[in-house]
Amino acid sequence: MSFREDRRRRRGRARVWGTLLAIGAVSALLAFTFYLGGEFAAGQINALDSRIAELTETNDRLLRTKGEAEAGVGQLRTAYQQLEQRYAREVPKGPAQEIQRQVQIKLEEGIAPQRITAVVAMLEAKRSCEPPENKRFYVKVPLYRGGGTEAGFGGGLLRVSGQGEAALNPRNNQPQSFFEGDKPVQVVLIAGDSERQVQGSLPLDQTIIGAGAEWRVRMARGARGFINVTVDRCKFP
Repeated sequence: MSFREDRRRRRGRARVWGTLLAIGAVSALLAFTFYLGGEFAAGQINALDSRIAELTETNDRLLRTKGEAEAGVGQLRTAYQQLEQRYAREVPKGPAQEIQRQVQIKLEEGIAPQRITAVVAMLEAKRSCEPPENKRFYVKVPLYRGGGTEAGFGGGLLRVSGQGEAALNPRNNQPQSFFEGDKPVQVVLIAGDSERQVQGSLPLDQTIIGAGAEWRVRMARGARGFINVTVDRCKFP
């Protein structure tokens, strides 16, 4: 009996020690696993920290580049605005632009700048003009074969003529022998060696300089097929 009791006790102690060893082994394995997991996590964290640092540096560099680009754009915008303002101040517009063009043509033709300056200096705001002349001419259209298609002024020094679009017969829509007064006309003014061609709807006001005078021409619709012309001949310069 005593022998069996001792053997049972030894078996019990063996089971306890076996259980404790198993628990110790499992604990050691878990501890080692946790250790490896911690090392891996630490490595991942270090890699992420490095990547974050790289991205932060790249972002800072891009922000600096963006700031430099915006500053460059601002400088270009300022320079463009300054050029616009200078252009508005120095480049003539409207009548002044045409005057500059004519002056440039005369300079290219060899006329001395002093002569052009002297002529401009002689110009006065108050005009010295002769009494106006009133005449009319028939506007040329394809079907018209008659005369009277030109009006002369100042003894023929100024000649005015023009052509237009034929009016249509309202019954058969066929062109007639007189122009359509509501449509634009093409008018030619010739004064000495000067010629000006004008296109537009009536009435029209034009000025031409030639044959030693300044001619102020006013044109308006007259009787059927005609344009009435009033001309002032003024001293020039």
